[in-house]
Parts: sequence; structure tokens; C-alpha cells
Amino acid sequence: GEGVFQAIDDTRPNGSIFIITNVRAGDMDDPNIQFGWTMGGQPGVIQAPNNDYTIVGKQAAEIAKSFTKDWHPRFKPLFDEMDESEAAFWKITCSTPSGVPEWPNEPRVTVIGDAAHSMTPAGGIGANTAVQDSALLGRLLREAGGYKPGVTAAYEKEMRVYGSKAVHQSYSTASVAFGVSINEETSPVV
Repeated sequence: GEGVFQAIDDTRPNGSIFIITNVRAGDMDDPNIQFGWTMGGQPGVIQAPNNDYTIVGKQAAEIAKSFTKDWHPRFKPLFDEMDESEAAFWKITCSTPSGVPEWPNEPRVTVIGDAAHSMTPAGGIGANTAVQDSALLGRLLREAGGYKPGVTAAYEKEMRVYGSKAVHQSYSTASVAFGVSINEETSPVV
């Protein structure tokens, strides 16, 4: 087949992990192809050593290898033969599913993209929403003939509407697919 594939390991008592890759069957025997993949898990399943979400290289690669040591032999080369220098561990955060919060407007400063509305990669809409932010802000600045009082407030008001919808969509997809759950009473993000 063609496209992006997901493999899920639901054998762990504390939750599932998964990989997403675009490996195609005919590519497996071509030594010139470097494969890319992303591993994820339900919250709390994959823990960074000492809560250090900045680790890269061999240490990050060893974490992936430890989770996949018992996987089917057809998957093993993805991990056993990875370029360890390219491995990275990172934590994904998501804004509250109830929407983009309001903050006091600073007339000459605003935020776009993840700074305004971070979301999981579920649904693949984060970058699109960031581009929508920049297009909206650019249009408002152009229509005003450059910076004018009220431009950033107008941008933030409109951005909160579609940004909140995008965060909710991403969160809903992540909840179903990966078991992500945010209790807004105790934590504004995961």
C-alpha cells in the first residue's frame, strides 16, 4: 500500500504505544532508503529519564529500542538500524480542549501557532492553523496600512474562534486514538 501507516502495541498494562511511518513493503530491502518514524504513547506510558524531555541521540534511541525489543522481526530493522544521532525525545503539549484562553491584549505584540494554541499532531492541523494565523494577521495589517491600534486585538478575537475549533478537533482525535485526557480542573495542558 501507499501512505502513512500506524502500528499499535497494546500489550502493556499501563497503556499502548504506537509508531507512525510511511515504510512500504518494497522499500524494506533497499539499503539506500532511510526510514523515518515517530513513536508515541498514551500519557504516562513513555517516560523521559528524570523528566528530561530534551534528550537526543543514543539515549533517546535506546528508549525506543527498549519498547520494541519484543516486536515482530519485520519491524525490528526500523529500530535496530536507526541513525541514533537523529533520535529525539520530546513531549507534546495540548491547549485546553475548551478553547484558546483569553489574555490581556498587548497592542504591539501577539502570538501565532503553538504559542497561541498548541495541539497534538492528531489530525495534522497544527501547522495549517499556524499558517491561517499568519495569513489573518498579515491581512489585517495590510488592510490597516500597517500597524494601527486594535489590529492585534482583532486578530486575537478571530483567531480564538478557529483556533479553539482546531484545538478541540485535535484533542478529540487524540483522545480516541491515543487515550489523551486533560482534566481542566487540575491541569491546563498535558
